Amino acid sequence: MKTINLKLFVAALLSATLAGMSAIAWAQTLPVMEVVVGNNFGHLPMFVGVEKGLFKKHGVDVKLKVVNIGSQMVTSMQKNEVQIGDMSVTTFLKARHGGDPFRVIGVIQSDATRANADEPLAIVARKDSGIRPGNVEDLKGKRIALSKGQTSDEYLKMVLARRNIKYEDVQIVDIGNGSQAQLATLLKEGKADASVCWEPFNTMVLDQAPDSYVVVRGGGHMSYIMVATTHEPTLKTSPDVVRKFVAGLAAASQYTRQNRPEAVDIFAKWVPGLDPAVGKKAIQHISYDPRVSPAVIQAFEAAEDDVLSNTLKGAPRLNIPDQFASSYMADVQKSNPEYFSDLPPLKP
Repeated sequence: MKTINLKLFVAALLSATLAGMSAIAWAQTLPVMEVVVGNNFGHLPMFVGVEKGLFKKHGVDVKLKVVNIGSQMVTSMQKNEVQIGDMSVTTFLKARHGGDPFRVIGVIQSDATRANADEPLAIVARKDSGIRPGNVEDLKGKRIALSKGQTSDEYLKMVLARRNIKYEDVQIVDIGNGSQAQLATLLKEGKADASVCWEPFNTMVLDQAPDSYVVVRGGGHMSYIMVATTHEPTLKTSPDVVRKFVAGLAAASQYTRQNRPEAVDIFAKWVPGLDPAVGKKAIQHISYDPRVSPAVIQAFEAAEDDVLSNTLKGAPRLNIPDQFASSYMADVQKSNPEYFSDLPPLKP
């Protein structure tokens, strides 16, 4: 029978205990970033980054606050409940026009190779609505369910404007700040003829409202970009923490791109009520490219055009390049090129 050297055993046990305590102490001393995100696939890399420890790997402990729509994200930022707010390009621009001191530090949902990637957005009609697939003109006089003032509303305005149809020619059924999941119920119960939303809710409507169908998906009307923003004072007081967050975001974006089914399962843990099978169909319509490219800037310029023509008529134009603190993602592209190796090259 082997004898145990008691001194060596105690030394090994003490060493392991100290190592464990050191790891715990390190985890507890990581700077914390509170982040508000939406309960949709435009924010999926954020859930993945937290769940897979990718933010912590880069030295920041991210805590998520999950809300339904963009205006709630802006409110959380305004109240300083969070340091980072994820929001759509149109939500961000309207907040900036309102005087909020936000800057874009990263891109979450986007296709950096083109300026009009809007495939996550769609108009879905219920059976017997009288709206034919592809016939936007059939929306006249119909009841359209959406969240007024949000990206879905802006998208509808653009779809109608391209066909010279007035926004006032449709009847808006406003679901307000509620969950987009109720859109399926409104179509099922015949309380709306069509809905406008983003993923995974468009695919959820198609799954839950019998014989519903797509009228229009995407169409190059806008670039539906989701951005990570922070307060200008945070950029001055905590630039290193912001840099760590952006590195974690780049890592999480790649993991999401390369592991889409697992990413959907992670989302379903955070946001109850999603059938993962439905989510795995919905995610195919989304790109997660975090690069700030000329096409992204062009998309912001186009979104600013639309906001000024459709929502904030007469407002002074924002200088779009000034809305970005793009050096953070540029630094990550240099320090961690492996996070971008699976993406297509950008045109100069």
